[in-house]
Amino acid sequence: MKNVVIHQIVTWIFTEDQLRAYWKKKGETVSFAALTDAQYMKLAEDMLAHSSHSQLEQHLLGGRWRTKEEAEGAVLAEDESRDDRHVEVIDTDDPAEPKRRMLIDRVREIPCPHCSFTFYVREASSERRDWTCPACGSGFRDLTPWQERE
Repeated sequence: MKNVVIHQIVTWIFTEDQLRAYWKKKGETVSFAALTDAQYMKLAEDMLAHSSHSQLEQHLLGGRWRTKEEAEGAVLAEDESRDDRHVEVIDTDDPAEPKRRMLIDRVREIPCPHCSFTFYVREASSERRDWTCPACGSGFRDLTPWQERE
């Protein structure tokens, strides 16, 4: 089965069956089986853009519907052309490839030391150290790795 995995801070999984149903609903004349991997990824991104919040819940990795196994397998194609999104076509019938950490460019991950909430800031200055957690409202100073050791 060919699933499309979109990594964008959160990971969205669009299964082959979901994409086939979306393609049929669009009423396209080209056969779903004839789509290229690039068209397949574009279809998943179109589906992402046109899904309501409640519809998106069924695509969210770690939610009630999608499991990590649905995002593991042989990578057939990928699009790394954008700084804030990575898209892959994964064949879940083939063995998973070695894991690699997905880094989305120009986004900084900041864990709150008070409530363990992690938030992300786009194009955050590397000099900025003072933060306020959006979850608990606590202020804290983010230390660089070499400052933590001192």
